[in-house]
Amino acid sequence: MTESPTALRRLIDELASDDPAILGPAVEQMRAELGNLEGADYRRAVEALCSLFYADVADRPDLEPSADRATDVLVDQGAKVVSILLAQMEGSDMKSHFYLARILGQIGHDALLKLQDYLAEAEDPYSLSFALYALGKLTTPEVVHALPEVLGCLIHPDKEVRDSAARTVGKIAEAVPPEALSVEMREQMFDALLRSSHYHQAPVRAKSFRSLGKMARAGLLDTTQTDKLRHALLGALGEGDSEEHTWDQAFIVRREARDALRAIT
Repeated sequence: MTESPTALRRLIDELASDDPAILGPAVEQMRAELGNLEGADYRRAVEALCSLFYADVADRPDLEPSADRATDVLVDQGAKVVSILLAQMEGSDMKSHFYLARILGQIGHDALLKLQDYLAEAEDPYSLSFALYALGKLTTPEVVHALPEVLGCLIHPDKEVRDSAARTVGKIAEAVPPEALSVEMREQMFDALLRSSHYHQAPVRAKSFRSLGKMARAGLLDTTQTDKLRHALLGALGEGDSEEHTWDQAFIVRREARDALRAIT
């Protein structure tokens, strides 16, 4: 048990070190201490653990084990830590965002409702796209409840948000049993993705085709939808017989279109 506020401050200072020999024991000590902390002390401790995620492990691979251990510690906190992690997304960099998203995804069901609220209320596109990424990491079938927020993000003005939303629709198709997706839900998913497959940014078109392929593999498309998808895919590949769709000049789009086509032929 932490003996005093001074002891907690010392532990937090150790988590700011760049020496793995100090960081490893400090993470393990914080694992033991978190259950005894509340309020501002708890938040400060969580923020100190999150600070490990800013390290560039490509340059400092020796720091990665400590960051991974910090990830495990925060996942074990479950619902209690979700709001703090979401707050950390504001102003964080890409390296830390990937860790935060991974933690929220592993927390799973206990993170779902707060992620939904975040998607409905967040204004920062960068954080919003990573919240979508985190949602895509959830494998619990209840993730279907976030479908309205995800589909709403498919028409967001920011291309990164659209990109992440297109990817997440496919993740929902993989995570949710077909019987849990109503005909209306399937139609909404299909129509939204098909529209976004015409978006002017190539990554969004590519992710849309990828997710449509996932819907096909999951058996979520009816005959009419399958025919529409085939027509769009062949058009993107320059193999269609309609002037409506022409060869997509972006290789990443054609690659995803070819892969999706395999799912329906």
